Order: sequence, then structure tokens, then C-alpha cells
Amino acid sequence: MTADARVILFRSRLRPEIEVAYARDAAAMAELARAMPGFASSTDFVAADGERLALIEFDSSAQLGAWRDHAQHRAMQQRGREVYYTAYTLQVCGVVRESRFDPATGVCTARTCDPAASRATAERWLACFEARDLDGLLALYADDATHTSPKIRARHPDTGGKLHGKAALRAWWADAFERLPGMRYLPTSITADGDRALLEYTRHVPGEPDLPVAEVFELEGGLIVASRVFHG
Repeated sequence: MTADARVILFRSRLRPEIEVAYARDAAAMAELARAMPGFASSTDFVAADGERLALIEFDSSAQLGAWRDHAQHRAMQQRGREVYYTAYTLQVCGVVRESRFDPATGVCTARTCDPAASRATAERWLACFEARDLDGLLALYADDATHTSPKIRARHPDTGGKLHGKAALRAWWADAFERLPGMRYLPTSITADGDRALLEYTRHVPGEPDLPVAEVFELEGGLIVASRVFHG
């Protein structure tokens, strides 16, 4: 199962004259699913030729996995194969991009849910940092992004360790590049899912001990909205 695989498409055809029993058991399963942690929605459709489609969504792949492995659900899956279905196809899908429109506010929100895209953002960030490409670095951030770091807290205690907005980020990194021309970030690992990337790297500054660092990016719509730095 992929990192953001949380949508089930279940297409099926029923055997003749079992609709009443099937409806009873299907209703019980629907009630059980709605009680599961992370359940988001479930919608059923029936085509003119009798094919059925169930569209089920959970908030995360882990929560979908818990539903898949639930003992009562497992037993009903077996009953479906033995009693109810002439054929079925089940697909577990990942969400690549998601858009939502709220008619009450008129606001449309979108987010990218592709782990590969999140990883590419992290790799681009490292490349821009290595090249001292300040404009390229800032282009990866939302205008109102925040950045939290122990180094910020140490140098600017009044901030509480958090910067807000691109102007503050530009000033922070421009100063760091000028003060520490030999500073490098040596990557050791990148882990990504649909809306988050975790970088692990070694901060190397000539004349200072190497420092292991973990940095988390929170992403929305392909841009970093928050980054947090942790020192080892």
C-alpha cells in the first residue's frame, strides 16, 4: 500500500435473488465502517446493467489498513466470495491531488498528495541551499510560511525560534550565507509522503563540530507552508 493509499473502489456483481440478505449485511458493514477511526465517507452506486460501485475513503492509509484487517470485515469478505458475488474488482488508490470547494465561503483549496512530488521539493531545497540560490530557495515556500529552528532561537530570542513570511526567511538565510560561507548540508536521508517531507542531514561548518539535523517540511499545493528544524 502506498503512503497515501486511502481510497477504495469496489466494483461488484451480485448473484441472483440474494439482494435482501446482501442489503442486510451491507448495511451492517457500512455501520461498522462509519465507526472506524479515520472513516471519511462512503457512497454506493448501481449501474443500469447491475454493476455496483462502492467508493470508500479514509483519512490515512494506516486507518484504511485497520478497516481492511478488521475481523468482522474479514469474515464478510469471505462470505461475499462464497455467497454474494459473481465477480468483483477491488482497487486501493492513492490521492495524487485533492481540491475542495466550500460554497459557504467561496474558497477552493488544493493540495498535492504525491510522495514523489514532496521528495522532489526536498531535493530541490537541498540543491538550492548548496548553490546559495536564495531566490530558488524562497520560491519553494508559501508567502506566509513559517520556519522554526534552535539556531533562530539562539540568535534572535525575541522570535521564540520561529520566523514568519518570506521576508524574514530571506533575511535569515542571507545572513547565514554571509556569516558562514563554508557551511554545507550533507544529506543522509529523505522520507516523504503526500504532504510532508523529512530531511536528515549533517550540518558541516569548518571549525565547528558536525551537527546531525532533521528538518520537516509541511506542504500544501506543492509549497512549503511550515518547516521545523531539530538538532541531534
